[in-house]
Amino acid sequence: MRYSENKRRSRKERVGFFTALSICIVAVGMAAYSTYTSLTGIFDDSATETLAVNNIVTGVTETEKETVTEIESTEPVTETAETETEEETEYEEETPPAETKSALQTMVSVNTSLSYPLDKRKVIKEYSEESVYNKTLNQWEAHTGVDFACDVGDNVYSMGDGEVKKIYDDDLLGKTIIVKAPTYTAYYSGLSENIKVEKGSTVKAGDVLGTADNVPSEELDGSHVHISVKVDGQYIDPLSVINNDE
Repeated sequence: MRYSENKRRSRKERVGFFTALSICIVAVGMAAYSTYTSLTGIFDDSATETLAVNNIVTGVTETEKETVTEIESTEPVTETAETETEEETEYEEETPPAETKSALQTMVSVNTSLSYPLDKRKVIKEYSEESVYNKTLNQWEAHTGVDFACDVGDNVYSMGDGEVKKIYDDDLLGKTIIVKAPTYTAYYSGLSENIKVEKGSTVKAGDVLGTADNVPSEELDGSHVHISVKVDGQYIDPLSVINNDE
């Protein structure tokens, strides 16, 4: 009787042992699986962070390259703009001296005889420092030049030797050429777009500067060119120095 009870107890103890062992094995397996999953997540996050860092570095590098490229491509443009500005420097008008000369002294200082600017020698409006009526503008004003009658397309000649200083469009006087000589400056206004000279070129008396058109502010006076002459920054009567050796 006692032997049977001992035998049943021994069997229960063995069953309990193996049950506990199985539970331990399952627990160890689950712990191992959990550890593996955690480690895998860590490595995946590290890989993601590494990729993100690499992308950021790459972006910075490309931006720096683009900045350098923009700077390099901008420098030549700046140099070109400076060069163009120097080439387009405008001719500055002469400033009259503080002590003005008399009309006679001014004429004598030219010390040359200029030729007529047109084949025709007909004057339709003379030089006047007094106010004269401008019927185109309907106002009274000084007329600081001489108007020579012409036909549209007639040649306009240089009245003397000099250098072409400026060619420009004037709202009142039309296309104008400035020719500078040592003792005077001549202004030829009312020309067409058919200009025969360039800025900076040297001309001789009788050289064709261009062809005649008209003077916008004096168009009611008929087709003509407006000729002005300055000496020491002051207007003089062009007729006083045109063919004054005759």
